Amino acid sequence: LTSCNAPLLQLPSKYHHASAASGCGRAPLDGCATMAKHHPDLVMCMKQPGIAIGRLCEKCDGKCPICDSYVRPATLVRVCDECNYGSYEGRCVICGGTGVSDAYYCKECTIQEKDRDGCPKIINLGSAKTDLFYERKKYGYRRR
Repeated sequence: LTSCNAPLLQLPSKYHHASAASGCGRAPLDGCATMAKHHPDLVMCMKQPGIAIGRLCEKCDGKCPICDSYVRPATLVRVCDECNYGSYEGRCVICGGTGVSDAYYCKECTIQEKDRDGCPKIINLGSAKTDLFYERKKYGYRRR
């Protein structure tokens, strides 16, 4: 073996995620694969999907969970076991409502292999929902 001063091939920073080595299954949080296309503050789960099929509520029915497209559904959505456990079973992948139909990735996301990135379940509330909650709380509106 001879020593060489040539620089080694450096991988982009998104491949140097600390928890990837520990095996937690989460993807790095930098990059557009971890958020919905038109809502940059929504974070997706991105763990290894299991056998559970993703569902969509009546409001989100027909939407691709990655790009919010309504055209050419192609591949069935699979979610991880944690996102389909207990009271989360059968819930909407996008908004968390009661699921009425199966979720599908659109043809474009399937071609770009975005359907293989991981579980597409949204795991945080968006700023719009959070703002609505505090606005209602401020004025004292209550659900009946």
